[in-house]
Amino acid sequence: MTRIRKPARADLTRMLSLLAQEESALKNADMAGLIRIAPRKESLLVRLETVPYGPGTSDHELAARVCRAATRNARLFEAALRGLSDARKLIETTRGRSGDRTYARNGARCEVYPPAGTLEKRA
Repeated sequence: MTRIRKPARADLTRMLSLLAQEESALKNADMAGLIRIAPRKESLLVRLETVPYGPGTSDHELAARVCRAATRNARLFEAALRGLSDARKLIETTRGRSGDRTYARNGARCEVYPPAGTLEKRA
């Protein structure tokens, strides 16, 4: 049976601090920072799961701030994943090409990069 603890203002404050660090790491693509934060955040979540934070509790406003910060970070994670997915798709579409094509001054199509295995002549 799970024991219900009294609201833990210190845990909520620590979580708010971790979420701010996580936000910064997400915005700066700091994967090492995210990896360092994850276990600390997880252990705090386990402790906070047993605490009631409904309206009328003493730490309700602080808990609401934590909830808003967590929601914001979830959106940042989703945006980062979409960016990685888009980058992967772009890499896959260009991987099979023999070179990028453009137009020369005379209007004829030409390749910007020679395909692999061809000799590139330099002046």
